Amino acid sequence: MIALSAVRRALLAMLLCALFFISLSNNLHAAEPTASVPLPATGPIPNSRGEVRRTEMSVMVPIPTPRPPAKTEPQKRPPARKQGRLPAKETACRRALTKLGVSYSEQPSISEAQGCSIAYPLEIKHLSEKIALKPEATLNCETALTLARFFTDTIPPLARGHLKQPVTAVRHASAYVCRTRAGLQKLSEHAFGNALDIASFDLADGSNFKVARQPNPKSGRAKFLDAFRSAACGPFKTVLGPGTNADHASHFHLDLQKRRNDSLYCK
Repeated sequence: MIALSAVRRALLAMLLCALFFISLSNNLHAAEPTASVPLPATGPIPNSRGEVRRTEMSVMVPIPTPRPPAKTEPQKRPPARKQGRLPAKETACRRALTKLGVSYSEQPSISEAQGCSIAYPLEIKHLSEKIALKPEATLNCETALTLARFFTDTIPPLARGHLKQPVTAVRHASAYVCRTRAGLQKLSEHAFGNALDIASFDLADGSNFKVARQPNPKSGRAKFLDAFRSAACGPFKTVLGPGTNADHASHFHLDLQKRRNDSLYCK
């Protein structure tokens, strides 16, 4: 009995020692921080786009340089669409007028219910560098150019020869007018800016003389008017004036009416 009691005491003592060491070990582990689990030396590493090897992950990949912000430029408006571009013939005509020193300005196109019209009218202020047109006249470019050439090339020598001085201005009675011919239903050439009625001339000495029959047919003025009528027949398709009829007793009518075979009507 004594021996059995001693054995029991020895076992109890060993059990108590074991419990003490277990408690001490648990306290020590609680006091230390939890260590992170190291990655395995080999094996795949998960990736959302697939598996990447460790050797690939070790390669240095340069970070792209960010692009500089784009410069903001003001939006350019498209070029304005050109309206009413002139035909080549009209452009060439105006270029010729400018070369001759004709003073003119563009006018809006004319189109009236009666049929009167000028597609590209001009307002003429001077027939040449030295000869004014009074008042300003609305004509088509072809008629204006024919007048300009006539008063630049033909009239100066006629004026020097018969009047002994230059013509400085032409005074007209009618240019563009929407009307019919006298006593007829047909539209006049005036209705198309295709005619000019010349009533008188201003001279360099300040005098003015009218287009009319002259008292002395041998005078310089009478000879100038005769020479003017003859020279105008050709450049102009129609030439009417004093002696033609009562309607043209006080002016020269000049126009560019086109007829068959390009014939002329000068009377």
